Amino acid sequence: MLWVLFLPLVCAAEETSPTPLLEKVITISFDQEPLPAVLKKIAELGRFTFSYNSGIINTNRKITGEFRNMTVRQILDQFFEGSLEYKERKKHIILTKAQKAKDTQKVSGYIIDESTGQRLRNVSVYDPVSMSAVITDEYGYFQMSVPKPPTQEELKLVINRQNYADTTISVSPDKRSLINIKIKNTTNKIGIAADSVGKKVKRFFLATKRATQSAINIENIDDTIYRDFQFSVFPFVGSNGTLSGNVINDFSVNLLGGYSLGVQKFEMAGLFNAVRGDVEGVQLAGWINGVSGKTRGAQIAGLVNANRGYTNGLQISGISNFYWSESSTIAVTGIGNFMNKDSQGLKMAGIGNITLGTLKGPAIAGLFNFSEDDSYHANIAGLMNFVGGSISGVQLAGVMNYTHENMTGSQIAGLLNLAPDTMSGVQVGLINYARAIKGSQVGLINIADSMQGVPVGFISIVAKGGYHKLEISADEIFYSNLSFRTGVHQFYNIFTIGAKPDSFEKDSVVWTFGYGLGTSPRLSRKLFLNIDLTSNQVVKGDQIEKINLINKLYLGLEFQAARKFAIALGATLNGQVTDVAYANYPEIFTDYKPNVIYEKTYSNDINLKMWWGAKIGLRFF
Repeated sequence: MLWVLFLPLVCAAEETSPTPLLEKVITISFDQEPLPAVLKKIAELGRFTFSYNSGIINTNRKITGEFRNMTVRQILDQFFEGSLEYKERKKHIILTKAQKAKDTQKVSGYIIDESTGQRLRNVSVYDPVSMSAVITDEYGYFQMSVPKPPTQEELKLVINRQNYADTTISVSPDKRSLINIKIKNTTNKIGIAADSVGKKVKRFFLATKRATQSAINIENIDDTIYRDFQFSVFPFVGSNGTLSGNVINDFSVNLLGGYSLGVQKFEMAGLFNAVRGDVEGVQLAGWINGVSGKTRGAQIAGLVNANRGYTNGLQISGISNFYWSESSTIAVTGIGNFMNKDSQGLKMAGIGNITLGTLKGPAIAGLFNFSEDDSYHANIAGLMNFVGGSISGVQLAGVMNYTHENMTGSQIAGLLNLAPDTMSGVQVGLINYARAIKGSQVGLINIADSMQGVPVGFISIVAKGGYHKLEISADEIFYSNLSFRTGVHQFYNIFTIGAKPDSFEKDSVVWTFGYGLGTSPRLSRKLFLNIDLTSNQVVKGDQIEKINLINKLYLGLEFQAARKFAIALGATLNGQVTDVAYANYPEIFTDYKPNVIYEKTYSNDINLKMWWGAKIGLRFF
């Protein structure tokens, strides 16, 4: 494992690092010896020298006693009881008179394992009133200056370390000597042994972090600290100090950035807010709001709002809003909203909304909306909408809509609508496709496997249960016509082509092509009524020169003689539209000249002739 590689480095650092003079452990005894001689013996044993003004000590004082396995600091404290201060300079310990401060109280001591007597490093010691906090060094020593209580009441200090019982001690206002604080280990010896290597590796990596003390406090302290207000310049540089990660604030103001356990009312920062717990209320940041816990309220950030826990409220950002858990929000952003799980509420983005869960609420984006699971309400995008599950609502896109599973509502797109499962509603687009649709399709091309409804478009194809007829027919003008009907009985498209057989031997064949619409209500089990409206251009050879349209209104009957064969017969009302200024029209009445019932030439030289006719045909499929 990786920690095996680093372990020799960590152990070597611990072994080769010189022990501070004050932390050297010695055993020594005295019998009525003068204090200066006692200090000299201690210095000789510890291989250093004391430097002090003789006027600050009682040179006539006699010392008697045995000091076993004690640090130099502990021995000196028993001599002077906090009246002197000790400082190290290379191989010297400098003794100076302790200065009394009016407003602060200096507290120092060792944190000791109750059962083993081992001095403990990385222990959090703090005053919950002033938020002053320190971490014990590798020798278990701590020293801190704490604001004095307003009255002569005792100072309360809290001691926390992971796997140790939380401890609170009282320190009297006049206490100046070292405090030896014993704390109880709450794990068994096996657990301690198993953790020992991991602890060393963790210390090694923590040593590379700027916020080492804060990280240790977060690990050690289980209690939650509440504050009405905090101000910080940067994380851990402010009124909550290195305890910032353990504090829930009502109001929080961060000049550049801040870090806390939680916010209950309001927080603002010039650059960023980072919260490892919950937020309720309002968060404002010039760049980023980041919350690891739950968020309830409003977040406004110049760049990004990023929430790991459940989010409920309003999010506004310049670039993006991120949600790793469920959310119920109104989210507005300049670029994109990203929801890792289910989300409710309005989502608006300049580019796109991405939901890797179910989206309940309108989604509006400049380019695209993507939902991995179900979606409800409206999806509106400039480019495309994609739903990996079902949708109940509206999809409106400039180019394309896609719903992988059931679609209930409307799909409206500039180009393409796709519903490869069941579609209940309306598709409006240039091209529409649905596997099974209950409703309608409106577009240039409509395609469905099955349909309960009516498609409206230039061409509609319904594979199962649709209306598909290939017809060979003859009328009073063109004796050979081929047409194809596609759609449903209620509404179908007609594509036609025909020719005059007697023109095949001439230089230019007279032929026709056209398009129409029709409906075919059922009269009985095998008999259907046909009402068709078609328009055909008559062409001579390969030149389409002038308008020469024959428009037909057909009323007839279709008899289903066999499963895929029918006979059609009916009457037509014809209207030919031509330009009187053009004289090279082909002759269309060769064998039969109908009785023209109406003729008129309009002011734009367009002539209309109308007559009655008939048609008979055979239909297949």
